[in-house]
Amino acid sequence: MKPMKDNIFLDSNIFLYGFSDTDLKKHEIAKDILLSDNFTISTQIINEVSNNMLKKLGFSEPNIIEFINSCYKRYSIINFSKDILLAASMIRMKYNYSYRDSAVIASALENNCDILYSEDLHAGQEIEKKLKIINPFK
Repeated sequence: MKPMKDNIFLDSNIFLYGFSDTDLKKHEIAKDILLSDNFTISTQIINEVSNNMLKKLGFSEPNIIEFINSCYKRYSIINFSKDILLAASMIRMKYNYSYRDSAVIASALENNCDILYSEDLHAGQEIEKKLKIINPFK
């Protein structure tokens, strides 16, 4: 019997490092992650990455369209729901994260993810005894 694979949720910074080579070490790590498996993301992540691709990285609208289409082909996509938004508020109160970060965490929990790859959150922290935050760049 094969061991079960972790269900992994990606934060937006993984994509942004994958698209930008200003930090070559993080760029290579992010590229390896993005090419390695099927992950879970939310529409929030697609929105944040698209916005940063335009404003910070200088990508064109056709690049954004290509990114969005590739996300829907490669990844499991979570749409916001009332339950996720309410869970984000509870997570924010309990763990003192920003609402944005709490929404990412709530989306990962809603999809039964075991791991959340993020550079910005508390690496090593376990949320609700279900979701471990890992900084893949450390």
